[in-house]
Amino acid sequence: MPQSPWLPNLPRPAPSGLWVVAWLGLAAPVQAGWLDDIDYTQLAAELGAAMPTGAGIPLMQTEASPAADIPEYLPQAGGPDAFAGTGIHAGKTFHPESGTGAFANHPLTVSSYFYANGSGVARGATQIHCYDAVDFLNRLYAGNAPPVLPGLVQNHSWIGDTGDPAVDTQILRRFDFMIDRDGCSAVVGLNNAPAALSVFLGNSYHAISTGVLSGGHSQGGSNTDGSGRMKPDLVVNETATSYASPIIAGCAAALLESAGTGNSSARKPQVIKALLLAGASKRNLPQWQRDTDAEPYDDVFGAGEVNLRNAYYIQQAGQQAASTSVERTRRGWDFGNTTTAAGGRRYFFSIPAGQHARTFSAALTWHRSLIGILGNYSGSLADLTLRLYAAENFAPVGGAIGSSTSAVDNVEHLHFYNLPPGQYMIEVTASSSNRPYGLAWEATTGWGPMLTPRASGDEIWLDASDLDPQGTYTIEGAPGPAGPWTDEHSFRTADGTPAFTTSWQVPPPVGTRRFYRLRWVPVR
Repeated sequence: MPQSPWLPNLPRPAPSGLWVVAWLGLAAPVQAGWLDDIDYTQLAAELGAAMPTGAGIPLMQTEASPAADIPEYLPQAGGPDAFAGTGIHAGKTFHPESGTGAFANHPLTVSSYFYANGSGVARGATQIHCYDAVDFLNRLYAGNAPPVLPGLVQNHSWIGDTGDPAVDTQILRRFDFMIDRDGCSAVVGLNNAPAALSVFLGNSYHAISTGVLSGGHSQGGSNTDGSGRMKPDLVVNETATSYASPIIAGCAAALLESAGTGNSSARKPQVIKALLLAGASKRNLPQWQRDTDAEPYDDVFGAGEVNLRNAYYIQQAGQQAASTSVERTRRGWDFGNTTTAAGGRRYFFSIPAGQHARTFSAALTWHRSLIGILGNYSGSLADLTLRLYAAENFAPVGGAIGSSTSAVDNVEHLHFYNLPPGQYMIEVTASSSNRPYGLAWEATTGWGPMLTPRASGDEIWLDASDLDPQGTYTIEGAPGPAGPWTDEHSFRTADGTPAFTTSWQVPPPVGTRRFYRLRWVPVR
């Protein structure tokens, strides 16, 4: 969906001046298919009444408004004091934090994905704090420190800048400072075009940046307060980032509810982000790949498509601290502190004999350090790395199977298909000690790539499934189970249209039966 036009770039006479902002999508009906794509529907069927809905989690919704006497930032008419919702907002209380405002269709549509009854992910949330984007930015910029604002989960479906790079940088640093200080999770949308990233708020380090499954969002990485950081973090199968963003924000609210209050680490924004990244699905993205160890993500699709079900089950596996002598389960998370000691922090797990890890995913997130002196904020970023090793008896075997070693990002991510059985080691190393980090991982077990015969008339086909699209496979044939085996056909689906399956027509028989098997090079 096309972006709305920019508002005029007005001069800023003081910190309370006007800012340039624009919506990230026009009002549109809610598309139901994304509920299935993020496995919301399946998780709800599995959990029933225990399904997390963001109940008890206060939310923030900021909205860009046209240049009008009364800002149009409310998803429902009301105010200027707190007012009760009606219709799809029944049971909810709106707090118009930016004062007298007017209803607009864009905020209404965002609410439909975020928290509205019957359609939003966080449909159980009842306290909604609404801000006009200009007012929100001015509050961030005024004073020596940003104020403590209500809302454990924030959604920002707009873009913009001030026209002053120095001020832009300070706004971004204050935004990140607020997220770290207040322990809130923030989700921001990118531009709805594959052009350069807009300054606000996609250049944030600590927020979760959002794109769309089609790839129709800004590309090329960060360009303010540090360049080259990969964006977006996650994508959603929606038409515009305005709607993808509140879906992910709703997922964050659901995870905050299911985290409960017994373990404060489970509610840390680093952990919530790590859960969503590690749980990201590549099911609809066979073309997903990391180009180098220095890049934690796919250039276009980030960590992949958000998947609430995966993230939920990783979370429910519980916090599992690093250990060099005790195995952890095949899914779990931790909120730990870095060490510069040799070996860093280590987490061991095993894939049972006779099985494969159909997919393995791990995500590491941390915040930059921010210090404000008389209102001027400076930042520094520790360098963390994430590696996966084959292991035996709680010791790594050989070199790393995979590494995520970006020197500029504050996320690292690994993803593999079909890890063979055996013990594995996740390792977190760092350039400095005592830096808090969130780590989440998941290994889903299966049987590995399969080869299945199929008859079609007089023709025989072999269907290969559960493939790594980037892997190379060879079909071998033999007159009997004992061989001798010879190569019949090699393929790599990424050389054509990337896919998890492929089919090969068996040559006409020569009078005797023949056996076939699939060969590939495992990662260990």
